[in-house]
Amino acid sequence: MPDIEDQKLLYHLTSIKNIGPILADGLKPRAELKNFDDVADSEIIVNRRHLSLENFVPFHWFARNPFDGRVQADRPNDLFVLITVERTLAVSRNWKVIPYHPLSAGNIELMDYSKGFAAIDWDTMNRRDYHDPLCKSICMAECLSPITVSPDDFFNIFVYCDDSVSYVRRFDRQIKITKNERMFLP
Repeated sequence: MPDIEDQKLLYHLTSIKNIGPILADGLKPRAELKNFDDVADSEIIVNRRHLSLENFVPFHWFARNPFDGRVQADRPNDLFVLITVERTLAVSRNWKVIPYHPLSAGNIELMDYSKGFAAIDWDTMNRRDYHDPLCKSICMAECLSPITVSPDDFFNIFVYCDDSVSYVRRFDRQIKITKNERMFLP
């Protein structure tokens, strides 16, 4: 598997039910959302709110991270999409980085992209050992956009099956969509 540090994309998992509004209005920070299919754990949302993280759009550094796995395991009958952007977009807009799961430490520091990227323990992240609490926390490091991410900035939308491709196409016939079962839980 390629080294995560050297990869080119960032990943945001959401319910396929949210794709219409996302393609119409962009991927918005949680604080700006109304009437959407929320995939996150409600207790975690409360804790993120205490840290003002609802004002950002979170992305992870790779697909099938612990968040993605937990959401899909908790909702085995639902379909999801992975919206990706190129990391160069985050660099050019100086998005923020938290080099570990934001709720794993008492205090967090929102770092500028380059400082946060350098602070991530990539060797530990590459192990992807979700039974090791430290590794699991580092695997849930986040890259955060402080503003809505326009569909024009999306690199690709990954989906699990052909039906999902057809569903997303109903909302945007031009956007790049790729079926890739390996990016999702079976």
